[in-house]
Amino acid sequence: MTRLSKPSHVGRTEADIQSDVKMLLAGTSFDLDEPRLEEQLADGTKRRIDVAVGATVIEVKKRLDTEVAAQPYIEQLAGYVRTRMEQEQSRYNGILTDGKAWWLYEVDPSTDVFTRRSVFTLNRAEQGENLIEWLQAVLATQKNRKPTQRAIEVTIGATSPAYEQDAAYLRSLYVSLSDDPTIGLKRELWGRLLRSALGTGFADDDRLFIDHTLLVLEAMAIGHAVMGIPLELAASDVPRFLDGTEFGNAGIHGVMEAGFFDWVLAAGGEGERFISRLIRRIDAFDWSSVEHDVLKLLYESIINAAARKGLGEYYTPDWLAEGIVAKAVTDPLTQKVLDPSCGSGTFIFHAVRRVTAAGDAAGWDNRQIVEHVQGHVFGLDIHPVSIVLARVTFLLALGERLSSDRGDIWVPVHLGDSIQWFQPAGSESDVIRIDTRGNDLTVSEHASSGTLFDLAHVLAFPLSSIDDAGTFDRLVTELTDLARTHVDSTAKKPSPDRVLRKYGIPDGDDAETLRETFRLLADLNAEGRDSIWGFFVRNQVRPLWLSMKARRADVLVGNPPWVSYRYMTASMQAQFRRFSEDRNLWHGRKIATQQDLVALFIVRAAEKYLNDGGTFAFVTPLAVLSRQQYEGFRAGNWGPRLRGSLTELWDLDKVRPKNALFPVPAAVIFGHRNSRELGIDRPDVPHGTTGTKQILSGLRDVSGWEATRENLTLTPAPNQEIGPVDEAGSPYRGSVVNGATIYPRSLFFVTEEATQNRLGMSAGRVSYRSMRSAQEKVPWKDLPDLTGVIDRRFIFDVHLGSTITPFRTLNPWRAILPVERDAVISEEKIPHSDRALTQWWDAANAAWTQNRAAATKLTLWEQLNYQNKLGRQLGAPSQRVVYSKSGTKLAAARITDPHAVIDHKLYWIPARNEGEARYLTAVLNAPVTTETVEVYQSRGLLGARDFDTYVWRLPIPTFDASNGLHSELSVLARRAEDLAAQLDLMDMGFQKARKVVRAALIEAGIQAELNAAVKELFAED
Repeated sequence: MTRLSKPSHVGRTEADIQSDVKMLLAGTSFDLDEPRLEEQLADGTKRRIDVAVGATVIEVKKRLDTEVAAQPYIEQLAGYVRTRMEQEQSRYNGILTDGKAWWLYEVDPSTDVFTRRSVFTLNRAEQGENLIEWLQAVLATQKNRKPTQRAIEVTIGATSPAYEQDAAYLRSLYVSLSDDPTIGLKRELWGRLLRSALGTGFADDDRLFIDHTLLVLEAMAIGHAVMGIPLELAASDVPRFLDGTEFGNAGIHGVMEAGFFDWVLAAGGEGERFISRLIRRIDAFDWSSVEHDVLKLLYESIINAAARKGLGEYYTPDWLAEGIVAKAVTDPLTQKVLDPSCGSGTFIFHAVRRVTAAGDAAGWDNRQIVEHVQGHVFGLDIHPVSIVLARVTFLLALGERLSSDRGDIWVPVHLGDSIQWFQPAGSESDVIRIDTRGNDLTVSEHASSGTLFDLAHVLAFPLSSIDDAGTFDRLVTELTDLARTHVDSTAKKPSPDRVLRKYGIPDGDDAETLRETFRLLADLNAEGRDSIWGFFVRNQVRPLWLSMKARRADVLVGNPPWVSYRYMTASMQAQFRRFSEDRNLWHGRKIATQQDLVALFIVRAAEKYLNDGGTFAFVTPLAVLSRQQYEGFRAGNWGPRLRGSLTELWDLDKVRPKNALFPVPAAVIFGHRNSRELGIDRPDVPHGTTGTKQILSGLRDVSGWEATRENLTLTPAPNQEIGPVDEAGSPYRGSVVNGATIYPRSLFFVTEEATQNRLGMSAGRVSYRSMRSAQEKVPWKDLPDLTGVIDRRFIFDVHLGSTITPFRTLNPWRAILPVERDAVISEEKIPHSDRALTQWWDAANAAWTQNRAAATKLTLWEQLNYQNKLGRQLGAPSQRVVYSKSGTKLAAARITDPHAVIDHKLYWIPARNEGEARYLTAVLNAPVTTETVEVYQSRGLLGARDFDTYVWRLPIPTFDASNGLHSELSVLARRAEDLAAQLDLMDMGFQKARKVVRAALIEAGIQAELNAAVKELFAED
């Protein structure tokens, strides 16, 4: 490795490098018999390949600097690779190396250009293991690797060269097929599903579609491998692999459906070769004894953390899912269990295992257990990738039972819209309608009764004529297969009557509905848009089937989608509000932005899928236990008849480690569904939420719930709910104001610069440059500085969270603001004001307009003066108190400059005089205030975070100079200010400065006096 990292070492030749490359490849890391050196190309020429390994050609050179300089070498390698591709009729890699630089190339299938896919640089010998991992991923020659998280990440994960290569190749195939209407339809329906599931948080782009295609193909390969199906066989017959023929032959149905992602086959031989190569990458691992959570590892290795966060995807840890199932499923041999948002199948796995263990304990035979599980454990999810993973997870849960005596297995995990957005409450619709052109999955009765044009694009399938789900599947399949025979729009359509008679559909409304649907399917096929509809319909009908009374569950478990209201599409927001109002879950627009789908999803799932008296157990944000936006949910009055009782609450905030759960503090709720009888004289049934919660604290154990439960302490505590603000609290509440939104920072904040020549600057004018900081985010941090000259009267001192410590301000930042004579210059008047100000504004406004988020409609001026937060603080009194908007400890100080501007990271409150201002800083800086307000705060992984106006819920009375305690607090604040002013806080970050001030207050005894006085103040109220 040392020699390879130094190709330019004196005396080193190409032959030396080639020899070291061979030595590297001949090691045990690659499972090669012998790398082939100087292999004849066998194309009628005398050309020889330096090193040949599997489907990879390696060309060694003395020195590689840039692609431009290395162009002759690249062309030489391209010739070798193209020849091998023609000879072998398969994908081939080319690697160009000098030992230090390793460049991976292949022929792009769309452009036919020899393209570099990945680069690795061996800068020092210590990186040798990284080089081996890089080569292992590229060569794909190793066998029987254990599929650990690390191994999956470096071999096929998003940072591996294999991923870079395969994703780029797949993107190129997709581009070459972009005009194919069938592929366009699959891409469109995939987008509709995820948009319905995730709202605007879903970025509908081709890259994610490509990633999902890779994921599904790899998950299908893993599914074959864990079931003992040789992957060499799968790679040799790709169509058979994609339709799950081997599973069907084994009597296992509904597992392998490529669905939206079999589009790769449309590329013909290129597509099949790509999938074969992908399967062989998966074959590098030993899947014979794999744990079920490996599919989560696969997903997380390809979809990075930022993308998963944007999609709202956070998987439940196994130990927690196991514990929830153990508590909720009390009679596993009789209860039906459904996870309506099953994700990759974690809850499904543990539900299956709980049922099978109970079957063994009861002495059931294997056939009886496997048959029972299929009719008692179900999963639904709207995410097309998750469903593939969950189906394989279901089989992994059955494990060795698959190879024992059993009947056919129909995996009961389905792609579908669990919330049924367009099915009214309490209804049991006997028709499913799917709009083939709209953005939403299904259309309501009202929506489908629109114009003739609308009706012409709605597929309708009646459910009442067929009671068995498998029979319905076969009916839909035969109708779509028959529709595929209609390829000429001018020709007569075939008749579906033979199929209808075969399945016993009598003449009447149902038969006519199916005929009309068949005619539309035939038309769609003639347009090239039919092939996916059968798959789509079969899956979409499952939620309706499971919501019929005879098929409802006894237990609901899972982790519902945490999609925020502000990220829902406009149509989802409107429907969300209607649904929420009908179920007493809507709490007005004022807190709408704080709402999410969690409560409505749970209520809707209980309403549609849970029997009366049934149990539900869901992971939720911790806020569900106390926050105002969930008040209606906790009340349990979920409509005219539906009632819910939350009988047990788990607070998970103290489970360690913090980062092993979710990105925000979490909880688990357990409860029951009930229904009341309508009528004035009919009593209501019990509903609402228990007044206590269990605080779980301790270290979780990844080995499972049993070991974790031994580590945990469950402490009962009051569950304090945070209702709307009432008359209680502080009279100061109405005077508190949030600062102005001076953002993006780089457009407003500046540093003043000295002139760079002898000309100087006229009085009152100053050169400026954008002030930059490490906290800037894309796209703002990538923009060039704003520079120029401006009159000083437009530059203002600004205080932010980072310029405040307890009882002291730090140096303010400086910002250019369109303010004159204590008033904000209107947007219309800025172009006609000071010329230099106009130039700055034009540049800042252009940068804002070009780079603001797509969802942002505000102009830069509207953002700056949002809700008049800038204008209302101009002409301020000489005494103001500011305090931090968020953090772990409150920090407050006095501002005595009436012209200073307050940023939105602070709140401010005017004071009548110096005594009152000091009194307020004393109260706000007291540790007991932070401790007391904590119950009202939202919480992050590091604890309580946002103070906002919650502090004024505390009983902070109006300052009264004649009150001895108030005067004492004011005096204590003065002493604290004097002490803080003496401290050297220069060249110190604000967080450290706050610690220094607090430490000095403790050492001087001031903090203890302050805390005692504020405790007395609160107790007096």
